[in-house]
Amino acid sequence: MEDTRLKAFVSLDLGIARGFSPESLATVQMPALVIGAGIDIGGLPPKLESRYLAEHLPKSSSTHVEIPDAMHFAFVGLCKPDAVAFIEKVEPGNGVICKDGGTRSREEVHREISFLVIGFLVRSIPVKP
Repeated sequence: MEDTRLKAFVSLDLGIARGFSPESLATVQMPALVIGAGIDIGGLPPKLESRYLAEHLPKSSSTHVEIPDAMHFAFVGLCKPDAVAFIEKVEPGNGVICKDGGTRSREEVHREISFLVIGFLVRSIPVKP
């Protein structure tokens, strides 16, 4: 499957990357930035998710960055101050969605991700005059 409108893509700690076959990933020719979390939250081990994707995409057109102190959910939106308590009351055990992993705040991780993504897109997609 191909969409000619796409010129590059970014993957933010993709879960279930193992669903793509190594053979299909090897055929991807557009620039790719794969950003992954370095901390396993259980069930989404980096070696089977973002690292798997990066391992099987062509090295000539892909870049892999792992953020060592980020967990999977650090890539989603910010949690409100009382979110963990509310989530745990409604769905016990799912408060993990508000855990970021390291010593940095989710906002700091988001700044790093933004820097990486913007730089990649500027380098990868030519601007037409």
